[in-house]
Amino acid sequence: MRMLAPFLVLMLVTGCVREPVHQGNRIKPEEAWLIQKGDTRFRVEQALGTPVLKDTLHPNRATYIEQFEDKDTGRIKTRGIEITYDEALRVKRIRRFGLDD
Repeated sequence: MRMLAPFLVLMLVTGCVREPVHQGNRIKPEEAWLIQKGDTRFRVEQALGTPVLKDTLHPNRATYIEQFEDKDTGRIKTRGIEITYDEALRVKRIRRFGLDD
């Protein structure tokens, strides 16, 4: 019984801890802005990791999306990068969104 009380208190305290919502890639804006046209797919995946979305209909497109809860406002924010590669697997086009704040 003496072991049960501390265990129950510990379970109650850990159950009250709120984990922030975070889905998708963890995009660091400073790394996202370093990606430039002409970079290789290997270089991009080294900086950003594996894309959250690889479309089989568009194999030369990679999408990195991050959804997270803003600590200040409590609202869910979305930011991401969509990269299109050419036939040599070099960055042809970059579309960034939600990275300006």
